[in-house]
Amino acid sequence: MTIPITIGLAAVILLGLAPGAMTETQPTAIPLPMAPTSIVGSGLNVNDLEAQKAWYISTLGMHVTATYPRNGAPFEYVMGLTGPGGLLALLKAPRPPGPNGFGRVILASPDAKALAQDLAAHGVAMREVVPGVAYFITDPEGNAIELYTPPKP
Repeated sequence: MTIPITIGLAAVILLGLAPGAMTETQPTAIPLPMAPTSIVGSGLNVNDLEAQKAWYISTLGMHVTATYPRNGAPFEYVMGLTGPGGLLALLKAPRPPGPNGFGRVILASPDAKALAQDLAAHGVAMREVVPGVAYFITDPEGNAIELYTPPKP
């Protein structure tokens, strides 16, 4: 039995290259004028849409930038921040209790340490990951949120 192998895969196997190492030289199938230019945000499936919306507003200072209804009631809120940056979509979607399978939402902060300490003082569980740079908190449904300040050079 012969198994066809692509040149790219053969190079990865023979040269011991990491698969991601070849992506810069591989042509894209998307015409460049239409290719994505940035990651705008992420989305979380949530069980209690209204409670999650209220938490992200009251705890992290987000605001609703768009509401999408279904059958006369909201089924998705697109949340934003006052500064430049991405969006977080909260979508009402039944799922098992606990966090999504998604890794985490990362929020930039001018002072992640101070923000994490302030939230901890108000009852939000916090874990320091990289001192002065990265702190993890969770929303009421257990989804991980990283508060991040880029390290100073």
